Amino acid sequence: MDYLTVVDVEASGLSPLSYPIEVGIYGHQIQYQKLILPVKSWDHWSAKAEALHGLSRDHLFRDGEHVTEVACELNALLRGTCIYSDHADWDGFWIQRLFEAAATRQLFSVVDIGGLFTAGEMADYTIALEELNHGARRRAHRALDDARAIHEAMACVLNRPVEAYREN
Repeated sequence: MDYLTVVDVEASGLSPLSYPIEVGIYGHQIQYQKLILPVKSWDHWSAKAEALHGLSRDHLFRDGEHVTEVACELNALLRGTCIYSDHADWDGFWIQRLFEAAATRQLFSVVDIGGLFTAGEMADYTIALEELNHGARRRAHRALDDARAIHEAMACVLNRPVEAYREN
């Protein structure tokens, strides 16, 4: 599974006003995780989301990295690649918000993992992910841990090169 790279983004909530607070990348010899310092205009905050990921705004202001630094690091790691997400609509939206705030061009693409699987494989993936999450000694809803679990669940299902699954 080294040929697949997975992204997961934790956010301030599930709203068009939400923004990325943590990004995790796993795969192809990459393990990357960064907390993101909110920019001034990012003020939406969901207590429900905080209860899930356990990250407070104070924590982000104390330990978060500037959006420009995170965007530049992501481009350096992922330039010209396609990375996979189990929720590309949301993860792609939050990554786009990050790059817009950084005034930096994104040099990689985010694609939904659904395009890699047949319907039966997608069902197997869902079961594998649930089993991994159920038995894990990790905190769910942290970006790197979630990206790793998604990658592992994909590994349980996929057994041929990703090129064989790509749509033409």
